[in-house]
Order: sequence, then C-alpha cells, then structure tokens
Amino acid sequence: MNKTRLQQLEQLLDAPVLPRVMTAAEWEREGGKRNPEVGDTLVNPEGVRIIARVNGSEIHVLETAAKLTPLEERLLSYVLQNNNAKPQTASTDLERQARRLGEWIQQSVTAGEWRAEVPDRMELRNRLFDGMVPFLLSCEQVEDKEPTYTELEKTIRTFISDETLLIPLREHEWLVLSTDRVLTEAEAESDEVLGHEETKEVLASLAEGLHQLVTGEWGGECHIAVGEPIVPSENVVRIVGTLRETIFLGRKFHVGMQVHLPWLVHLERLLSGIPELVRSRFVEEMMGRPDLFTDSETITTLDAFFSMDCNVSETAKKLYIHRNTLLYRLDKIKHEAGLDVRSFNDAVLVRILLLLYKVTKRK
Repeated sequence: MNKTRLQQLEQLLDAPVLPRVMTAAEWEREGGKRNPEVGDTLVNPEGVRIIARVNGSEIHVLETAAKLTPLEERLLSYVLQNNNAKPQTASTDLERQARRLGEWIQQSVTAGEWRAEVPDRMELRNRLFDGMVPFLLSCEQVEDKEPTYTELEKTIRTFISDETLLIPLREHEWLVLSTDRVLTEAEAESDEVLGHEETKEVLASLAEGLHQLVTGEWGGECHIAVGEPIVPSENVVRIVGTLRETIFLGRKFHVGMQVHLPWLVHLERLLSGIPELVRSRFVEEMMGRPDLFTDSETITTLDAFFSMDCNVSETAKKLYIHRNTLLYRLDKIKHEAGLDVRSFNDAVLVRILLLLYKVTKRK
C-alpha cells in the first residue's frame, strides 16, 4: 500500500497505521492461521493487524491501534482483497509474453521448484542468453505516477541495454534481465579484465543507478536487489527466490537501505532463522548496557566501522571525523559494553548484537 492510501486509511480510522513485513512463520506463531491470505486479521490488546499483501512466505501487514468493529474489519478486508485482485492486461505481444513467463516463475517459486527450467512453450525462452544479469525491483510508486509496463521498459532500456527483458512477477515487482554487455562495457574502461570483486562493485553501481532512475522518474518507495550473471533458462526461479530473500533481509535488518546485495547479507540470513525469543534473550544477556544501541552516534559509528572492514583510518574519513575522535568513541563502547571492536572476536559479537538489536527493537 503506497503512502497516499496509507494516509487516507489513517484519516478514516483516526489512528496511526504502520506497515510491517513478517514471515508466514512469524504470523502463525503470533496466532494467525497456517496459510495466511490477504484480509486476514489478528486482534491483540494493542490493536489490530491485517494482511495487505502476501508474497510467498513474506507477509505485508498493516498495524493500527484503532479498535475496529467486526463490520469495519470485514470492510477493510474486502478493500484489501479487491486491491490485490486488480486485473492487469497486456498492451503488446512482448508484454503478454513477459507476463506469461512471470506467471510461470511465480508459480514455480511458490511451489518451491528452485531448479525448474524455463519450458520450451515460453516464447521468451529464445531470448534468455547465458550470462544475463538479474535485477529485482520491488517498487510502490505514488498512486498517480504508477508506470505502465511499456513506460517502465522504455526507461530501463535507456539505462542498461537494448537486450534487456522486463518480466512482471507480482504487483509492484519486476525482474529485469540484462545481457552481460553491461559488465563488458565497464571492463572496456579498464585495461584489465574484471575480477570477482570488481564485478560485484560494478553490479552494485548499476543497481544504485537503476534505483535513482526509477525513483527519480516516478518517486515512491523502491527496493532493488542484483545478482551475479546467471543462465536464466536454468536458474531464473532460484535467482528470483534469492533476490526476494535479499530484499526481505535488507528491509528487516537495514532500515533505510534501498539497494540490496546478496553477498552482503549472509550473516543476516543466518540470524533471521533464529526464533525471535532466542534472539531477544541473547541480546539481553550479552549487552553490558541495555541502552547502548539507543545512541544514534554509536550505531552510526559501528555501521561505518564494519562497512570499512574495521579500518580505523578509513572509518574516520567516512564519518568526516578525526582519527582520535573515532578512537575515543571505540574506547567508550569498550568501557560501556565490555567489548573491544578492534579485537576480531569482539567485533564479530558486536556485529551480531547490532543486527539483532536493529530487528528486535522494532517488535
């Protein structure tokens, strides 16, 4: 649900409405039914939770403290169900073919058929070349600026390549497949062949540029994940599942980040599988001071320190502070938490604690 509709709903209910992303397992643990659907509700002492969208195992929930009558719950459920059932029609042969392929991908992901190969009956199969670069866009534009398939495809082609394929998957979600020409063009700017790490840097830069292009053109909230080159006829289902999980983990552990990279969320993937109760207990037991991570300066410092591979000089440059100022902050963390992030073992532990704190504090 975009911001405009969210504001309208808040006005109708006369209470704040907060969007939240959950897993199906979390929904069930909190009392929801096993196979959640759009419109399902949970009532607790704090208010009501209602499902606005279901994307596989990912559930988009609206939370409000408003006390709804049974009739209001049913009406809201009806509106959300109709919003998700909005029909989509193809205006060109390419769009029709892309939507057909997207429906097959979605069905395969839902069924857990990660190794499924694109069947010969799909018209676009002969346009799936080895080594294509996958981007997953999850965007909710401002209501009056929602792009059509043709508009979005034309815009993306101006940025990446004429060989790019745009494949609609779900509402507000698209898979973009580009030939590896985008990488060879970057390689041409250098005298050396791109290595593995250099390729990742190029992919991250392309994702950043694509994000700026889409949000600059249509606004709204947009999240993008990019993967390394694949053989799409064999691996498209697996990569869609991987990139969806990457965006989910990025939104869960790194609020405010819009570009997500699979190779940077390995630890987050591991931590996400730990039950919430265990995560919360671990944070409480290990924290020297429960309020340590409530200080925005501490969080900013640690985020920068870890992003710069624990390099003091580079972190100081990134934060635009003197090296001694950074050392003072790190010593303060050591004194208050009993953990020295300049030590490998302590740095690993603080990194884990920081990630867990970020997700548990929003519960």
